[in-house]
Parts: sequence; structure tokens; C-alpha cells
Amino acid sequence: MSELPEPDRDLELDGFTPINPENSAQQEWRKVFDEAVPGLRAFLRSRLAQTSDVDDCIQVVYIKMVESGLDVKPAARRAWLFRVAANESAKLWRKKASTNRMLEKHGADDELVNSDPADRVILNETTTQLHQALNELPEDWREVVHLRIVENLTFQKIADQLDIPLGTALTRMRRALERLRDELEQSD
Repeated sequence: MSELPEPDRDLELDGFTPINPENSAQQEWRKVFDEAVPGLRAFLRSRLAQTSDVDDCIQVVYIKMVESGLDVKPAARRAWLFRVAANESAKLWRKKASTNRMLEKHGADDELVNSDPADRVILNETTTQLHQALNELPEDWREVVHLRIVENLTFQKIADQLDIPLGTALTRMRRALERLRDELEQSD
């Protein structure tokens, strides 16, 4: 976003005054802004994870500069731009945090909400493959896997419940996990 489009000169909206190319003070401000954009971008990238958020913040900085920047002394303009960028990135973080709290409160899985849609597809495919591989395990292996993972029993309790030696329970689990790993690696 090194080049920002010039707003339409005839446009005036609720106190929004576009940059007038004939006004030298506005031209100086625009020059300071253009020179600061690479630094602002790097600064915002260190605070924000997504490029779209960085771009949004830079646009807000530009708008605030056009709206009220002429009140800032020339020596303080660059610092003012960075302060506005810092404030806007903080606002964005607060907004996302409040959105995440609302999603958590209503039971949305935060990791899936913020993840890449491709990650969800991969997770669904992997889950389906895992269920298929589990169903193909011998019954006695599948039973040990179920008791250990789903019911969260210790291997000693599994051995006691199935009336088998502890070593047998451990071996069945190890063999089941090895087969599941092999099945999933073959499908990749």
C-alpha cells in the first residue's frame, strides 16, 4: 500500500476535507505520510498478525491525518502518525479480544473460528480417516484404544476390566497406534 489514491477533490463529507494538491501544508503532510508508510507497515506487522489488519490500520491513519493532521506541528508529524497507528492497532486487538470472549461464552471453538478454512477441511478429512482406520482394527485392540482414549482409564484399570495382563493391554495399545499411524501415513 505504498501508493494511496488521492480522494476526490470535490468530495466533502461531515468535516472530511480531502487533500488539496494546491495546499502546500497538505502536500508536506502527504510527503511525511508517504515516507512513513514503510515504517508504519513494519511497526504494525509486529503488532498485528494479518496483512489485512495492517492495511486497515494504515487507512485509518491516513483518514485521521486528513481529518485533523494539520493541527500537528511539522516536527511532530512522523511521531503522530506512529502514535495513531499504535492506538488503532490496540483498538483492533481489543475488538478481537472482545469478539473472542463472546465466541467463547457462546461455545464457539476459538481455534476453529480463527483458523484457515483449509485447516478445517484437513481436520475433517483426517478425522474421517482416523475413524475408518479405528473401525478396521481388531476388536480387542479397538477396545483398549477406546478405554484408554475415550474413557481415560489407566492401563492397569484397562487390564483389570478386560481381565488381561498389563503387558497385553500395553502391547495391544502400541500395536493399535502403530497400525493407525501406518494407515494415516499411507493415505497422505
